[in-house]
Amino acid sequence: MAKWHQLLLSFVLLSVLLRPQHSLGQSIEFSNETAYITELLTHSSANPGRDTHLLGWFLNTSTLKVNERHSFNVGLMLTHGGEPSVDIVGDLQTFSNLETGFFYGFNEVYYQYESEKFWVKVGQQDINTDFLVSENGALFTHSSFGIDPVATINMPAPTYPVTAFSLTSSIDVNPNLNLKIGVFDGQFATPNNDYLGINWSLNKDEGLIYIVEPEFKLFNGKLSQKIGYYHHSGEFLNHETLNMQKGLSAFYLVSDLNLMQNGDKAVNLFLQFDRSTKAVSDLRYYYGLGLKFDNLIKSERQNELGIGLGHARLNSQFSTVAEAYDIDRETFIEINYKHQIKDWLSIQPYFQWINIDALNSDPKNPVIAALRAYIEF
Repeated sequence: MAKWHQLLLSFVLLSVLLRPQHSLGQSIEFSNETAYITELLTHSSANPGRDTHLLGWFLNTSTLKVNERHSFNVGLMLTHGGEPSVDIVGDLQTFSNLETGFFYGFNEVYYQYESEKFWVKVGQQDINTDFLVSENGALFTHSSFGIDPVATINMPAPTYPVTAFSLTSSIDVNPNLNLKIGVFDGQFATPNNDYLGINWSLNKDEGLIYIVEPEFKLFNGKLSQKIGYYHHSGEFLNHETLNMQKGLSAFYLVSDLNLMQNGDKAVNLFLQFDRSTKAVSDLRYYYGLGLKFDNLIKSERQNELGIGLGHARLNSQFSTVAEAYDIDRETFIEINYKHQIKDWLSIQPYFQWINIDALNSDPKNPVIAALRAYIEF
């Protein structure tokens, strides 16, 4: 049996044996959750390579909670499938947020202290768990709607499938203002071959990522407005001088707006924007926007429809960027529909059209069609 099949079977057995909410004592509680996300996709790119791919992400998360406020969290994961975005289609932003190739090992591993209005985490974390997140953008399958490309292409941000040692915190300043801050290792935990291990060592030469994200609740809670800033203190190539310099900074916005609510039916809008330090950034800016319709179709089960657009512009006026990517700008459109079939199963067909405006060739317009499944064990 192949290695990844053996690991997948082991994780399934673990999730069966460790049922959720086992009480180990009056003040100790153990829970375990297992999920598998998979998709079958095809694309219209004329580049050499297979047209059809099966991708997947298996995640098992265990939590040991002590005295309500203290918890120890361990995530185990396995990913499979090729990398059609990187190896075949050639789009800049990675059209599927499941794409990463084959990896196995640890996901997030951290300790958390939590009170009513405050929490702090220390350990190995994904920066996109708590930062740069759009609640409505989470429906979409394109990578940029999860975490924008300025944050991931410009610097080694710790996000799926890799994590990094970090210290993060959140405080509710008042009912309309939440403040999140974090410090992350400037270099995520590099996989050892295919294995994602635990690496909490810090190297001063690789720098640190500092991030702050206030979130404002406006218009009686209908608008969630995040105004974020991050700074990486490591060394980056200055595209103007061609020398290495310390520091890359960026300013970003994430907005979620409820346009209409009628019972369980809702129409929501999300907006994203990110702009980074020009001289050391590969990307000039990114913006994304979209609409999410909740329960538009009358059904006993939850259903969501999403329509979104994203656009990234590179600093292709610099020869170093032009030679590395051969792309001036990239625009994509996604349409998807997610429907809950059972308590443990949801399916989501999606379609994407991508416009790749290359520097030295005609624009390319690949189309992606896929069927995704969300399974909870």
